[in-house]
Amino acid sequence: MSVGDPAKLVRAPSEIAEAIRNLTPADWARLCRIADLHAMGRPIGGDDLLQEAFRRALDGERKCPISIDAVRFLAEAMRSIADGELKKTQRQPVLVPLPGPGDAETAIAEPADPRSTAEELIGGEQEADRLRSEILSLFNDDQIAQIIVEGIMEDIEGEELRSLTSLDKTQFDSKRRLIRRRISKYLRG
Repeated sequence: MSVGDPAKLVRAPSEIAEAIRNLTPADWARLCRIADLHAMGRPIGGDDLLQEAFRRALDGERKCPISIDAVRFLAEAMRSIADGELKKTQRQPVLVPLPGPGDAETAIAEPADPRSTAEELIGGEQEADRLRSEILSLFNDDQIAQIIVEGIMEDIEGEELRSLTSLDKTQFDSKRRLIRRRISKYLRG
């Protein structure tokens, strides 16, 4: 770490490596669950997503502020990587073969589209909607928890998320723990 503005201080890759070596079994389980969650409906698997987050952190591609613990940093990195992978597949160009002279067969052949088909995209969206509904239904008995979960699903964080509720910091933190426990129990089956 270097001396300077605390908001700009980042962990060195060696510090990230040390933090990874010192992950507890609970931290590993949490990271694996988060990886699987972010990989749903994405073109990357949970294990690959976790490994890619490790690689980018250890290579120094991703910078971890000293104010953020390693587990949270890696979780956010995985979310970002998964979103990036999805966007990459959506931006792939359509490849169209050009006919050569006297090559009539190529001229009438329809190229295979490397992107997802409309059915695949709709299926992925339907799966995401189904999962969203299932997770929200876990909190049918708790309207405040549902509000928080919906906020999380919309990428609202921190004080902005807490401001959606009438909870003080302690109550909000308790509600977040309840949400994590229920979702973890749901994911374990």
